[in-house]
Amino acid sequence: MASKKEGKGAEKEVPRQSLFARESSGLVREISWITAMFISMGFIAFYVLPISFLSGLSVSPNGLIVIGALLSWIVLLPHAYLWTKISEKYQRTAADYVFASRVLHPAVGVGVGLVFGISQMIFDAAIVYDGVGQLQTGFSALAVNFGGPYGGIASFLSDPFAVLAVGAITFTGVILINIFLPKYTNHIMGGITVIALITFITAGLLMHFVTPADITKAGYDYSSVIAESSKATPLFGNTVLATIGLMVFTASFLPFVNGATSVAGEVRGGSKAFRLGVLAALVVAGVLITFFIASSVSSLPAKFFIGAGVMSSSSPLLNPVFDTVVSVNNLPLDLFLVIGSYFWYLAIMFAVALFVSRYFMAVAFDKALPTVISYVSEKYHSPVVAHLIDEAITIGSLTVITVTPLSSAFFYGMDTADAMALLFGFIVTIIASIVASVLAKGMELKGPRPVILGVSIADLIVMSIYAYYWFGNSSTYLGITMNAETWGIVASPFIAGIVIYFVMRWYRLRKEGIDIRNSFREIPPE
Repeated sequence: MASKKEGKGAEKEVPRQSLFARESSGLVREISWITAMFISMGFIAFYVLPISFLSGLSVSPNGLIVIGALLSWIVLLPHAYLWTKISEKYQRTAADYVFASRVLHPAVGVGVGLVFGISQMIFDAAIVYDGVGQLQTGFSALAVNFGGPYGGIASFLSDPFAVLAVGAITFTGVILINIFLPKYTNHIMGGITVIALITFITAGLLMHFVTPADITKAGYDYSSVIAESSKATPLFGNTVLATIGLMVFTASFLPFVNGATSVAGEVRGGSKAFRLGVLAALVVAGVLITFFIASSVSSLPAKFFIGAGVMSSSSPLLNPVFDTVVSVNNLPLDLFLVIGSYFWYLAIMFAVALFVSRYFMAVAFDKALPTVISYVSEKYHSPVVAHLIDEAITIGSLTVITVTPLSSAFFYGMDTADAMALLFGFIVTIIASIVASVLAKGMELKGPRPVILGVSIADLIVMSIYAYYWFGNSSTYLGITMNAETWGIVASPFIAGIVIYFVMRWYRLRKEGIDIRNSFREIPPE
């Protein structure tokens, strides 16, 4: 660069516009393939999917239940394959964000990164809330069998301030472990996942033995529940459409295969680790879900769950843990089922806490967010600021849900969180894969180009069908009516990302002499 001239007529120094290397994350590359699988399985949140699926039977009572459960993950195999390829090629923090932001316009990529981060903080608040609700349901089932103190615990856990306290303490513990014990987080999360898996499989097996007499013992008139099923009005008349309608209830969970992708820069084992951590995670979760749902309708008929859903979408009868606990009547096993089912939610919390922090950190590394957000502690090798942002927003959201008059308004926004991720996260990233394959300028994913292109198009079709069902029947699936206002809410994180990119580009050019557009022309050095 020319030196600055002295004296009259001297020219101002021109800011450098050369490429600059983005810093390495400083995170420790210690995640094994099995931990990557646990992260993905936790982030898929398949543990809570049977509750959602069984609740959906009242919407699609004419759907094919087990076939719908089986197909719900089979149709997403191209999706998992695509994210496996993204992880393999871009072994960087928030690999899918890196991919989308380099293939498409940087502003679009920043929108994708913020959509993934913001939507999942909203989702995490829901998981924290529902986790305490799961304990409350479990203890209410224990009260049926053993009365006494268990009813008192169930009553305590139904108090909004108790929900806030238990939820806030639990989630704060998850964040503190992630900040100060990152070397042990993988082991802790692994242990929690093992307990969650054992409980899930046990509950699935026991669902096969629940009888009408057990339901009657719990204080419900079984015949009346069955009779309520006749009041269900199918949303779709055609059996095929109704089965797809059931599958859409899994779209809030199963497409989220990018847990391992978010920490791709920290995974050991290369391509094999991602094949197991992304693709195999969906297969294992899908097989377990299908088994659980098939077991549930093997003893209690579909009309039972349809009737319970007609009575109330929040009926404890739709919660398999309630049904199995009142059926078993064995205190040690019942306690294991109740406490163990809370680990379903803990496993999700750990996965999402990792996920959210990595996306904010990655966008900040590209200087499209304040640099402080990308700070990684040299002592602990954890993204402290990103985790604290997650903590503040999640606990703030939990407070809104539990103890303020804005609860219904927040749930209104929360119902759109998964729609945000589907439309402006997954679909935009799939489009990036199609663009990269067509342009063939070195950004395309590894593998035969026709295969990658075909898989991407197949995945786009599946995601588009899900989006069509969600938005075309938004009052049923999202609890909202789509209009200009609600479309604005759904699109707001994506639009905010685009605006933030241009604002930060202008700011850094003016204050630092750096054009952040250049950072999106390089691949991060992790």
